[in-house]
Amino acid sequence: MESTVRTWDIAPEHTILTIDARDFSRAPESLQPALKEAMTTALRAAFTRSGLTDEWEEPLFRRDDGDGFVMAFEPLRSWRLVDPMPRYLDQELENYRVEKGPTDPDLAIRMALHIGPFPASRLADSINDVFRFINSDTAKTALEGAVAHRGHTALLLSDEMFRRVVGAGRSLLTEKGDFLRIPATDVPNKDFSRPCWVYAPRVAPEQLAAHFEASGPPSPPALRNGHRVGGLAADLVRNAAASDNLNIHTVADHITSLHAVQINQAGLVTGLHPKATQE
Repeated sequence: MESTVRTWDIAPEHTILTIDARDFSRAPESLQPALKEAMTTALRAAFTRSGLTDEWEEPLFRRDDGDGFVMAFEPLRSWRLVDPMPRYLDQELENYRVEKGPTDPDLAIRMALHIGPFPASRLADSINDVFRFINSDTAKTALEGAVAHRGHTALLLSDEMFRRVVGAGRSLLTEKGDFLRIPATDVPNKDFSRPCWVYAPRVAPEQLAAHFEASGPPSPPALRNGHRVGGLAADLVRNAAASDNLNIHTVADHITSLHAVQINQAGLVTGLHPKATQE
């Protein structure tokens, strides 16, 4: 007789932070310990400067993954992880860049921040989701965009975390216009697409948006009142017809593709910095 034990109680909500160093495993083995120490030093300094010394020293949970960390905190002061911690971390990494030797590897860090139940079992959707955020192509492309503009840090916020902090006015210097809203997608072997907000200190959202466009599909066409001017749907169906394979199933497939493109375009367009619309 099969027995299923269901967990009915909802675990207390905590803030979950994942941290990952860009291209850490590509550094020569002999340099990885020093690179990890530089990463840890920069994070410790950024936490301390942000008033989060206790959170760094004694988090609710910490796991060292070699090229990064997973940490969990009480939500009370976690707004500081959104602002000012990323700005201080970017400054610390710039100091590393200036002081490192010519043969030392570069150091850039991407982070994902989420909020949700954090049970003792460590088995929860919120934990799974924050790993999918950090491993998404969106997070990786955001950091590449930051590096392309001389930045060293990219933070990806879940929609829930964004609403709790930025949307609620719990940020010192950052505001909604400092973030790029875009779906987190293309996680290897996962059917995952969630809205998120990307922030890179010293890099404007329109610069990140341009990098996403250059790194992905062709630039989205002109929009009027949030809608495509022209026939993207017609283009998709026309391409199917040209292959002599036009039927109800291929049309449905192409409409699905169109929907995915529209979601991506909407994320890029609505996340643009106000300055981008004035030019």
